[in-house]
Amino acid sequence: MNIAGGNYYCLIAGLPEISPDDKKLSLSVQELRTYLNDYLTKKETDIINLFFYPNDNAQILRLLQKQEPDPNLQTVFTASQLEDEIQDPMFVPSYIKDYLLDLQKEDREVASRLPEVELSEKYWDFMLAQKDKLVKKYAEFSLNIKNLITALNCRKYHLDIEKEIIGNSFFANQLKTSRAKDFELSDDYPYVDTVVALFEKDNTAEREYRIDMLYWDFLDEMTGHKYFTFDNVIAFTLKLMILERWSKMTTEQGKRIFKELLERFKNEFQFAKEFDI
Repeated sequence: MNIAGGNYYCLIAGLPEISPDDKKLSLSVQELRTYLNDYLTKKETDIINLFFYPNDNAQILRLLQKQEPDPNLQTVFTASQLEDEIQDPMFVPSYIKDYLLDLQKEDREVASRLPEVELSEKYWDFMLAQKDKLVKKYAEFSLNIKNLITALNCRKYHLDIEKEIIGNSFFANQLKTSRAKDFELSDDYPYVDTVVALFEKDNTAEREYRIDMLYWDFLDEMTGHKYFTFDNVIAFTLKLMILERWSKMTTEQGKRIFKELLERFKNEFQFAKEFDI
C-alpha cells in the first residue's frame, strides 16, 4: 500500500513514540524498514536507503579485503549482491559504481588516502547532491560533525588532518588550515564548541551519547513545525537508528564491540591501501 499524494497520517500514526531516554525499543530498525516498504513509493524508499549505504560501504571494504561479510550490517544490498557488484557494478548507486570501476583500472595510481576515506568522500558528495532538502541539510550537518571529530582525533594522535578531512567546503577547509582551538568555526557553527568541549573529557561513552544528541536536536529543529510529512519519516528512521545503536551498547556484546571500535581507531590509519578484485 503506497501513499498516494503524500498523505503520511496513517503511516506516522502507526509508529511508536520514541525519546532519547528509551532503554527498550518496541520497534527495531529492520522492522521499521519492513513497515515502510508497505507505505512508501520506490522514490521514497530510495531516499531512506541513502542513510543505510554507509553499511554497504563497510561491507564492500570487507569483501575487497577478502574478509567474511558482517551479518550485523544493515545494508541495502545483500553480501551476495555486493560480491557480484564488485565484479560487475550495475545496480549499486553511482558513487559505488565509480569507486569499483576505478579500482579495476590497470593504470590506477596508488591512492594517497585510506580506502574508507576515499569511498566515504564519494558517498558524501553523492549525499550533498541530493535534491531532497532535509537529506541535503542533514548530510551537510553530519559531514561537518564527522570531519570535526576526525580533526580533533588527528590533533590528539598527531596525524595529518588534511589527508583525513572529506570535502572542500568552508567548514572542511577551516579544519585543514586553522590552528585555533575551535578552528575559528564556533561563531558560525555553535555546535563546534560543544564537540570540542566533549573531547576534553575522558568519558568516551558520554561523548558519543552527547554527539548523538546533537543529531537528535538537529532533526527536531528541522521537523519541529511538521507532523505528518515525509521529513518526519526520515527523522524517525534516523532517530531509531541512534536508539538501536545505543540499545545494543547496553549488552555485553555491545560493550565489547564498542571497546574494539576504540582500539580500531588507534590503528585505522594503517588500513591497507590496495585491493585485489
